[in-house]
Parts: sequence; C-alpha cells; structure tokens
Amino acid sequence: MTERQQLPTDPDKLPPTERESLDALDTLLRSAQLPQLSAPERRVMTVHLRLLDAWNPFINLTRIEHANERASRHLLDALVAVPLIDELLPSGGTVADLGSGGGFPGAPLAARLLAARPEATFDLIEATGKKARFLDAVVAASGLAPRLRVVHARAEDLVSHAPTRYDVITARAVAPLAELTRIARPLLAAGGHLVAWKRDGDGWAEELATATSLVGGDAIRVHRVTQRGLDRALFVLVSG
Repeated sequence: MTERQQLPTDPDKLPPTERESLDALDTLLRSAQLPQLSAPERRVMTVHLRLLDAWNPFINLTRIEHANERASRHLLDALVAVPLIDELLPSGGTVADLGSGGGFPGAPLAARLLAARPEATFDLIEATGKKARFLDAVVAASGLAPRLRVVHARAEDLVSHAPTRYDVITARAVAPLAELTRIARPLLAAGGHLVAWKRDGDGWAEELATATSLVGGDAIRVHRVTQRGLDRALFVLVSG
C-alpha cells in the first residue's frame, strides 16, 4: 500500500482527540475577548486536529501534542491574527499561508476567515509532498474546497507561474524575516501584506533591523499582541 492509502482521510471514523484542545480554546477565546467558535469553524478544526493526530506519528507534523499547549500555541496563536488580517483583506481577497506544514496557522485562519468572508479564497502552500498530502486530506474533509486549496510547491517556484497574487500572505516559523520578505514579496498583489509571526524576545529585533535595511522602514510595522496563554506576542507586517 502507498502512504496515501495507509493513512486515514475520513475524520468521522477517527476518535474525538480534538475535544480537549477545543474546550481549552473556548476558555482562551473568552479570556482574549475573541468570538467563540461557530459550528462551521469547530467542524473544520475538528477535521484538522483529528487527522493531525492520526498522521503525526508517521510524518512528524508537530511536536506540540498536549491539549492545552496546542490550544494556546497553535490555535489561539492563529486566531488572534484574524481581526488584523480582516482589516488588510479587501472584498474578494486572496490569502495564502506560506510553508503551511501541519496546517498552522493556515487551517484555523481559513476556518474563521472563510466563514466570515464567503467571497475570499485561501491557499495552503507547502513544498514537502507528505505534508501537502496531509493538507489535501484536511481540505477534502473540511467542506471549504474549492475556496480552500493546497498548493504543492516551493514559494520561489511559484513566482513565474502562480495563478494569483495574494492580498495577504501569512507565515510562521518559516524563515528569518529578511529571507521571508524576499520570498513572499513577489507573490503579493499590489498593496498586499505579509503577516509574519515572531516570538517576543526571540531575536526579532535583529531580524526586523535586517529586513528594514532591505525594504525600508516605511514598509514594515509591528503589531503587538499580548494575550494570556499566547506564546508569540507580535506580528510583523510588510507591505507589498
């Protein structure tokens, strides 16, 4: 059997391993004064987390497995960016998550953004074949296709033949900010934005200085997020 055949693709046939994480997320969302999960959002996150738990032992999608830690460092970490992205995203806008890997932050972001923006589209860009196949399984079961799709490619290879330019590109733990800016800017639409997650106090100031020297200080601004239970404390935005 091939790996694609061996690993499960139907989350409804898997145990409800997501429940503790989603219960913890509900508490964190209340504390952060963010909207609770709607039924469609909860369904997408259920699909994602069940498949993640089933695939992770075989292809190493994440090292974070404890329910509370997953709720804060993966789910809340993604959702606190939604109000910011919503401000940046025009009507009918296009979003891409660069180096989506195990689906963080892309899958939680897509669950919330696409629920609120029925005209928007969201791409999960992933270069590694095994991880792209995992994301394909998530998308197929999510009910969000074709507005949510997987692009199996290196970002650098998309520049010459990408079918779209994105209004917002998100990236977390992909590359230092200067390198990330170099990779992402050619994929941005005019006036688009790159939103990059950086952990407070983890060398981000040096990364910011290096990136600023390449693109200019006016192109970059820092948006701080300070929420209890949130591991990453800020977002760096680069205008395209």
